[in-house]
Amino acid sequence: MTLKRVGALLFGLGVGLAALSAVVFDPAVAATEAACPDHEPSYAIQAFSLPLSVEYTDGCNTFLLNPLIIGGLLASVGGLAVGVAGVLRASSQ
Repeated sequence: MTLKRVGALLFGLGVGLAALSAVVFDPAVAATEAACPDHEPSYAIQAFSLPLSVEYTDGCNTFLLNPLIIGGLLASVGGLAVGVAGVLRASSQ
């Protein structure tokens, strides 16, 4: 297989994994449910930790993002990088 095909396959699998896990499972694995009356949300990433964990907040509640979504995102970015490398390699020959 060429690099372009491997990149396209990895990109497609990553997007599929992220989309399917967001639909089948909840995008937020854990969340605090505090009531915040008259709260104007301002979203911010709070923490990154390994393996594949992202925590974000809306200024009142804290959410933990589904690790499968992060894995799918990383696979998509990796597939995009491999695909671009394949295109650059093919154009240089």
